[in-house]
Amino acid sequence: MSHAYDTHKPGLKTKHLGFHKALCVLMGWNWHVAPDTSKAYQSVPAEEVNAMKRDLMVWPPVVLIHNSSITNKAKVSEAKIVTIEEIEGVLADIGVACDKAKITQGRPANQSVFVVKFLPTISGFQEAMRIHDHFSSENHGKEELHQILCEKGKSSVPADKLEELLHAHIALAEDLGYLDDETKKRCVVRSKNDIEARADATLNLDS
Repeated sequence: MSHAYDTHKPGLKTKHLGFHKALCVLMGWNWHVAPDTSKAYQSVPAEEVNAMKRDLMVWPPVVLIHNSSITNKAKVSEAKIVTIEEIEGVLADIGVACDKAKITQGRPANQSVFVVKFLPTISGFQEAMRIHDHFSSENHGKEELHQILCEKGKSSVPADKLEELLHAHIALAEDLGYLDDETKKRCVVRSKNDIEARADATLNLDS
């Protein structure tokens, strides 16, 4: 932490401070305070920490789709294997064309996570957010997934439809562990608020 904050290498100060800020956000620390021995930099309100974490998204935009029947299976017999073709069908029902996204398996390698990758454009971001907002409105977003993970081992309520098994959300910096190696190598972390502002500006120009 001190190295990233105090570096004096020519031309690298900005990158080091950016790295320092990212580390602080992930750890829930205050990047405005020097990382000295007082530990004051480790004191940040939980609401502010959560807001900062929600702002750090993976770029190019990625949506993670979780198969809760595997994530939360009480018995192997309760797990339902979902194929990429079935995920494509769910996205088509939402209104996302398959030619606008690339779907791969994520991690862990038990077919519980799908990675939906979009182009690094405003339209790609808007398509990703279409999926995110749809699942969030159906109470199948990240918060609901977290509740399932906290109740791991309990029997799941039987699902009549495929979409009832799925939870989806935009990928944030804290979700990097779900990405396949190739996606992880090619991605960066950007401010979701900044991208949303650019998307809004684009819509205003078109109106």
